[in-house]
Amino acid sequence: MVSTYCLQEIILSNIDHSAGAQPRDRSFRDFVAWALVGVLPWLLYLRLEQLLPFEQTMFLTLALAAIVMWIFRLTPDFVPGLALILVVTLLDLVPQSIAFSGFYSQIFFLVFGIFVLAALLAETSWLNRLEAMLVRRNASFPTRLFAVVCAGVLLTLVVPSPLGRASMIQPLVQRFFRPDRARKNAFLALVHIHGTTLISTIILTGNPLNFVLIGMLNEQMRGRFQWMGWLQAASVAGVVMAAGFVAAMFFFAAAARKASAAGGTEPRQCAPPIAVVSDPLRDWATLGLYVFLMAAILTRSIHQVPLEWIVLSLAMSVFFFSGISLATLRQKFDWPTLIFVATVVAWGPMLDHLGLSQWLADQLPVLVPIFERNLYLGMAITMAGVFVIRLAVPGAPAFIILASTLIPFAEVIGISPWVLGFVILTVSEGFIWPYQHGVFSQAITMLDAERIAYRMQTLITFNILFFMLRCAAIFISIPFWKALNLI
Repeated sequence: MVSTYCLQEIILSNIDHSAGAQPRDRSFRDFVAWALVGVLPWLLYLRLEQLLPFEQTMFLTLALAAIVMWIFRLTPDFVPGLALILVVTLLDLVPQSIAFSGFYSQIFFLVFGIFVLAALLAETSWLNRLEAMLVRRNASFPTRLFAVVCAGVLLTLVVPSPLGRASMIQPLVQRFFRPDRARKNAFLALVHIHGTTLISTIILTGNPLNFVLIGMLNEQMRGRFQWMGWLQAASVAGVVMAAGFVAAMFFFAAAARKASAAGGTEPRQCAPPIAVVSDPLRDWATLGLYVFLMAAILTRSIHQVPLEWIVLSLAMSVFFFSGISLATLRQKFDWPTLIFVATVVAWGPMLDHLGLSQWLADQLPVLVPIFERNLYLGMAITMAGVFVIRLAVPGAPAFIILASTLIPFAEVIGISPWVLGFVILTVSEGFIWPYQHGVFSQAITMLDAERIAYRMQTLITFNILFFMLRCAAIFISIPFWKALNLI
């Protein structure tokens, strides 16, 4: 009941954008959340102490405390994960080499290198140039939609944080909003939101949780699902989601033309041309680095150099040639996400060391006959479970909880751990309400702060449709995964 009440409070505070939650309400929610952090783990400990060895019981107790902190966002996301590995090390539950394995794993260095290159890209003027060109040419509404979605898709290739991509594109989108055009503003916001999030699980570098999933796989599977292997396995789902997104864009453009015909012609230009100040050498050098990275990825079958060492070498070259300053590194580099990824990558080795992976898999025998009887029904039940959990749990914790629980039991039902992880990841990255995803929440906050009219009903409706599109893409991918012997 307490969790339900807290969830209702969060939803209501996000629906009413004109007034934030009262300090007393926030204080009460925080009090309840911290009380749950203190009470629920002890209740779990009392329940498990007679069933499991002490080390396993303590780890699950501490993990539950971290999960509750993630659910209610009481601290930054990296704090519970870091606290967990510190405590299990101090209590000698897990060897230090295993608890901190995420900080010297290949995934850590891969994410570090990608983040350095993303920080360098954020310092260039390429987006400002695009913004200036569109404003000078008085771009039509369909052209603005196309520019925003192209920027989002291109940044998905090189910027691994959906929220970071959305933040980089936000100044471009802001110049296209009209204060009194609620429907068009809603369409632009949808393209901004879903253009930076919809295919983030299709491309390995599109989401930090993709790297977390890679870290949960064994060494052989990690080699198979590097950049091109991941893209190949996710290609059918990507095509389906891209086709649905393009269809939605055509609908947005047609609806906007119809509204303009009914309400008269509107002036296109909403801001004066932009004076772009740039460093041409850094701009072109950054573009050259990314071209080299794409070429190295596409020719990896020839040179056989691991992706993480390619990315890390390019990142180190940025430091050696002074391509990025320390001030920029502090401001533009996503340090919290890097630490978060390092801490959760260690969950798999810790669960294996404590023997909890098999124990968790043994707790889910009810799903085995369902998957054996009807694979599509099993997938539907899994996605429905993810949807229900995501109503209360943020995306990253929901994925970690479900993936850590279900992936060990994937091979029992004859499914590749990557497929099951990809399904959980793709559905958990879907959202309907603003509190469920940072990009949606950021967009709504910006619209309210700028007093820009928009239609929340339109946003929610299309969020539901895009969520259904994610589920449809998974079902359509099943025959393809069977052909790849992943199912």
